[in-house]
Amino acid sequence: MSAPGSPFASAGVVDRSDRGKLRFRGDQALWFCDQLLSNQVVDLADGQGAEALLLTPHGKIRALLRLVSNGGEVMADMEPGLAAGLAEFFQGRVFSTRVEIADVTGDFGIVSVLGPAADDVVRTMTLVDRVPPDAEHASVRCAAALVVRVARPIPGLDLYVPKGAVDVTLASLTAAGGTPATPEDYEALRAASGLARDRVDFDEGFLPQEAALERAVHFAKGCYLGQEAVAMTQRGRVKRRLRHLRFDGPARAGVVRHEGQEVGRVTSPGGGFGIGPVRTTVALGDKVEVGEDPPATAVVEELPGTVAGPRVPSARELRESLAGKPANTP
Repeated sequence: MSAPGSPFASAGVVDRSDRGKLRFRGDQALWFCDQLLSNQVVDLADGQGAEALLLTPHGKIRALLRLVSNGGEVMADMEPGLAAGLAEFFQGRVFSTRVEIADVTGDFGIVSVLGPAADDVVRTMTLVDRVPPDAEHASVRCAAALVVRVARPIPGLDLYVPKGAVDVTLASLTAAGGTPATPEDYEALRAASGLARDRVDFDEGFLPQEAALERAVHFAKGCYLGQEAVAMTQRGRVKRRLRHLRFDGPARAGVVRHEGQEVGRVTSPGGGFGIGPVRTTVALGDKVEVGEDPPATAVVEELPGTVAGPRVPSARELRESLAGKPANTP
């Protein structure tokens, strides 16, 4: 969802090298990650990837990671400033597992090429045609670059390149027809497209269901850190959830009110849309007011592409089922 005139209308090129990066190597690298993270990643084939959450024992989000398995190692990227702490956390849980963990934030950059012409631009530099077109997080290595398929905020490609090659990569992609984009351009794009950001739209106070991140959770896998809390939450209803707000005019950050009551806030405005936590008592499709002097009007919508996760009976429903009593009977 890129507006006319946006650098991403064709193929926007943006340097996102500030993201943290970890590398897991060893025979049990995927198994190790699977034991701690919320998604099932142990069976990832070479060239596949997934999003996953590292949770606290109480099920709160410590970090959202993207994992890419390629060439016998697993690369993970996350929000800036998190890699060092996560590396220390993972290292403290290695014990006898055959895995080596390294913070490689300073070794690699990430250049994103997003938009309908992204493949055409990247094709001049890499073997992009080997990356499956509809497989999110799919990857291929080409010389020193690792090319990863991106679906969010809009379709495109991420290029992991050595840190010293970032500038020449940006120049080459621009020469091939890419349009230079700033981090501010990217932020506007992701807000308009409904891609929530760790440490901006949600933090360690959020459960996965509150952050609308069920896509990063495998609800049928075995034990992982925070699993019990996630499963219990799935049996009930969260009181807040990240929503997409469609503004009547320009988007703005600020307090969200519904029928005079404060019900949330917009944390990421951009492109006529906003992202932020809103109480679930506000129905999808309801109009709300955002900010002051005068307030802006917006409609509450679900974040694009989110899923609710499997429906799990509540404890009351289970008891009534065992007793042969229809659910919701007084």
